[in-house]
Amino acid sequence: MAREVLHILNGACFDAPSIVGIVGELAERLDPERYRIHAWLLEGYGPLAEDLRAEGIEVKFFNWTRGARDPAGAWRFWRALREERDRFAIIHEHTLGRPLRLLVRAATPAKLASHLHVIWYKERGNHYRLVRKFNFGAHCVICTSRAAADTVRGARPRVVYPGIPIPPACHPKGERVSRPQVIGTAGRLAPVKGITFLLRAFRLLRAEFPEVRLEIAGEGPLREELQAEASALGLQDRVVFLGWRKDLLAVLQGWDIYVQPSLLEAFGVAALEAMATGLPLVGTAAGGLPELIADGETGLLVPPRDPEALAEAIRRLLLNPAQARDMGVAGRERAVKYFSVERMVAQIAEIYDDLLNPPSGRAPLKTRAQLSAGAPS
Repeated sequence: MAREVLHILNGACFDAPSIVGIVGELAERLDPERYRIHAWLLEGYGPLAEDLRAEGIEVKFFNWTRGARDPAGAWRFWRALREERDRFAIIHEHTLGRPLRLLVRAATPAKLASHLHVIWYKERGNHYRLVRKFNFGAHCVICTSRAAADTVRGARPRVVYPGIPIPPACHPKGERVSRPQVIGTAGRLAPVKGITFLLRAFRLLRAEFPEVRLEIAGEGPLREELQAEASALGLQDRVVFLGWRKDLLAVLQGWDIYVQPSLLEAFGVAALEAMATGLPLVGTAAGGLPELIADGETGLLVPPRDPEALAEAIRRLLLNPAQARDMGVAGRERAVKYFSVERMVAQIAEIYDDLLNPPSGRAPLKTRAQLSAGAPS
């Protein structure tokens, strides 16, 4: 008989597509005779909720947006969970909410897995600091990278890298597309993504590469400010804001270099998607990105907040297209080896098995030494 697994997400909006994607892949690929996936969205309906329903997931919506400062929302959530306390064998939460974990433990005997996808909190003035995630009762903590695992206190986390279906390569080795080159980036337009520093780096390249264009895919609170900065830098005719693109694969096929200029990043799923299509990457040595990008092999790493270093790395790839193509091929091979969706689903299935059957022989929680030994370098 299949065991019921409830995934709890803050929402299903465009600022968290990777989390929605993980839940959808689990629903599609886990053995339905063993596990059946459900989803509860705390912040109500989001545009990506239909993606979950398309995978056959039963979705329930709440209006609990302010954690402990919203006792009415907390009560609605607790009451709903209490009414189904014996339905779910595992609750898999994807939030940073300490009150949520305490309510889950109080309302149900289900095993609780807490999944950490971010490693930063926003502070005043667009400054950021690392999360210090305390366990507070979860039976298992899952992290999207070793960098995220290093922020956890009170538990020995298990690292499961996000996985994606490996798409066709954009530009197979040896193929050269005859057109102006395009640099691209994708993600939420928020300060932590570092797009401002990419614009400044692109200005430094303007004179040497007058035909190169920059495309930015994504939406977020910083869009108008970034558009204004592009104009102030004289780049309004060279920078294109594409908005949110559900067809990111098609967009990636028109790019030559992918740039991830993040100030902090737990992992970087958009960068992985670009790498899997065969694009060379330029990224910052921030958070989990060095676990994804092998510096000098699949791309180039530079310090965050450094437009000069970012410009020089992009310049190096623009001037050396053969090296860029070789990096793209190596990156695709790395994605296949370490970051496939099949690998991710198998690892999460193991965690579910361990939670429900601890004597199975696999340790429910791994040590940091074990994490490092089994992770890509």
